[in-house]
Amino acid sequence: MATGARSDLRSDVPYYLLNFERALAWLAERYDDLLDVEEQAFLRAFADLPQASRALLVRMLMRQGTLFRASRLAYDEIGCPLLAAEPMTALGWIDTEPGLTLENLFALTTRPELLEIFAEAIALVPGAKALRKADLLETLRPFYEGEGDSEGTAANPTERPLSSWHSATADRILHVAIASLCERLRLMFFGNLQQDWSEFVLADLGVFQYEKVPFAPSSRAFQQRADVDVYLALHACREALDWLPDGDAEPAAIETLVTAVREIATSNAWLETRRAKLLFRIGQHCERRQNWPAALAVYMDCAWPGARHRRVRVLERSERFGEAFALAGEALRRAGKRRRSAACRADDAASAAQARRADGSRGGGASGGAQHAGVA
Repeated sequence: MATGARSDLRSDVPYYLLNFERALAWLAERYDDLLDVEEQAFLRAFADLPQASRALLVRMLMRQGTLFRASRLAYDEIGCPLLAAEPMTALGWIDTEPGLTLENLFALTTRPELLEIFAEAIALVPGAKALRKADLLETLRPFYEGEGDSEGTAANPTERPLSSWHSATADRILHVAIASLCERLRLMFFGNLQQDWSEFVLADLGVFQYEKVPFAPSSRAFQQRADVDVYLALHACREALDWLPDGDAEPAAIETLVTAVREIATSNAWLETRRAKLLFRIGQHCERRQNWPAALAVYMDCAWPGARHRRVRVLERSERFGEAFALAGEALRRAGKRRRSAACRADDAASAAQARRADGSRGGGASGGAQHAGVA
C-alpha cells in the first residue's frame, strides 16, 4: 500500500519527520496484510496533512504522555501548534479540549500556577502553601475528587477542561487521541515497546549504529494480527504488575492478573516465551510478599526456566518439606536422564566419526595400491 510519503531529498523537511515517514513506508510495505482499515486510513491521511501538522504529531509522539500544553510545543518549523493541530482535530486525532483529572492538571502545571488555581482551597488548610507538589496533590484531593459524584470515589474523579480548572489562562491542552494506534505501529516497526521514535534521532547522531540486513517476510516479528494483540495484552499485564495495590487489596488483584495472563492464548513460540516470563515475574512478586499459595499456583503453570526450582523453594517456605523433597528428586532424575541421553548421543557421534575415518583409510589404501600397480 502506497503511503504517499514525501521524498527524502527535500531539505526543508525536518529529519524526525523524514524518519517517521520512512517507518510508515516500511510498515506499509511489509505489514500491509496486518493493518486494519483504520490503520491504513491513518497512513494515507497522514501523508496528505500539511507539513506543520505532520511535524507536530511526530513531535508529540516522540515525547512522553498524550497530554501537552500548547505553550510548550514551540518549534520554529511548526509555528503555532493550535493552527497545526486544526487538520488533525478535524480527523479526530487531536482533542484540544480534553477533560483533565486532578493528577493530569498537576502533571501539566507548575507549582506557582497551582497555588493560583487552588488559592481558595489552600487557604483552608494551614501550611498547605508550603507543601511540595506531591503533598499538595494529596491535600487537595478530598476537595475535588468525586465532585458531582454522590459517592465521591477516587475511581471516578472529576474531569474538566483546562479552562474550567484555570479560567485565567489562555493556554490550551492538546490530547493525542490517536496515541494507541501509533503505539501499535511503533510496536510493529521495532518489534518491541522498549524502543521509541526518538531512536531515530540517536541513530542520526551516530549514538546508535545498526547494520543493514535483508528482511524477508518470514523474519517479521508478527506473522498475524493476533500476534500484535497478544503482545499488547502481555505488555498491559506487565504494567499492571508494577501498579498492584498494596495491603488487603493485593491478593485479589494478583488473582485477577494471573487469570488475565493465563487467558492470553497464542501459537507464537516467541510470545509464549514472553507469557511464561511474565508468569515467572508474578511468582517472584508473590514470593517477595510471602504469598506462598499464590506463588506456588503461578509457578505450577509456568514453563519459564527456573520455575520448578522456585516451586521447590516455595514448598520449603510453606513447610511442605515432603513435597519439596519429591519435586527436587524428580528434577534430579530428569537431569540425570538428560545427561545420560547427551552422553549417548556423544558416544554415537564419536563412533560414527571413527567408522568414517576407518572407511576412509581402507578406501585410501586400496586406491593407493591400485595406483602403484598401474605405475609398475
